[in-house]
Amino acid sequence: MTKRWRRLTDRLAGKNDPEVLFTGLPDHLQVPVRRWIGNAASEFDAAQEVCLRLRLPAEVLNSSNTVRALMNVDDSRNDMLFMEIADVLLDFLSKVDSYGDLGRLQAAEDLRTQLDTVLAMGGSAYTLNPDRNGLCLRVEETVRRTLDEAVQAAEALQKDAGAHLREAFVAAYGIKPNPSVAYSQAVKAVEAVANPVFLPKSPEPTLGGVRSTLDQGRNKYVMAVSDRAGAPAGIDAAVELINLLWHGQRDRHAGGPTSAPVSQEAAETAVHAAALLVHWVSKGYVRKK
Repeated sequence: MTKRWRRLTDRLAGKNDPEVLFTGLPDHLQVPVRRWIGNAASEFDAAQEVCLRLRLPAEVLNSSNTVRALMNVDDSRNDMLFMEIADVLLDFLSKVDSYGDLGRLQAAEDLRTQLDTVLAMGGSAYTLNPDRNGLCLRVEETVRRTLDEAVQAAEALQKDAGAHLREAFVAAYGIKPNPSVAYSQAVKAVEAVANPVFLPKSPEPTLGGVRSTLDQGRNKYVMAVSDRAGAPAGIDAAVELINLLWHGQRDRHAGGPTSAPVSQEAAETAVHAAALLVHWVSKGYVRKK
């Protein structure tokens, strides 16, 4: 991991405070991000799709220079507009068809890398999501690495689990977070790896079923780590983490006395818990004696 650069005055002053990240499009990122939007929209003729998806004013497409109009569209009512435009363009670039020309695919990838570099250098609160087809909030590098490792482990065992975990991350940390979807996808990610392992014969396996199986059969399973006596540790930690994930999804059923919308904090917690559980189960760190 490379050491984060700090400006000279901060280094001389011995400052080690966490970097302040910028939301929206601050002044120092205006030119590079708008230029990137212009380059991407021009090279892949994507201006019309951006305008249609984001319902931009007709004056943009009606302009004699559509790309320039897109780069300069009025964002006074939405300080996230240019981040949304970049987000749409990233999705567009992820679906580029090479038509036998591998140069197009490389050009699309180069553009994605350019934007990621600009955002990182400018201290943006946003970065490319794990699939590189949109933007998400920048998270601490250790958390991101944990997620990536969990996805890789899950896909080696059950490809759907990795997809669910990526969708959960994007829904939790995307530029337009959806906590309910994030939590639901986190649960599905754990179910995708845990159901085949712990409920292989169940006709309707669920995380609740996995929870009951492990809870009632604690003496039948062990963890990969040792306890204080040097013996294989019990699975209490795994069971309690599953309990937390299962009971915390308060919007799973409507109309109950404890039903409630999923908060952003709960969604982020669920994604992190799911990543850990997916990694443990995929790697066989929770197993029969």
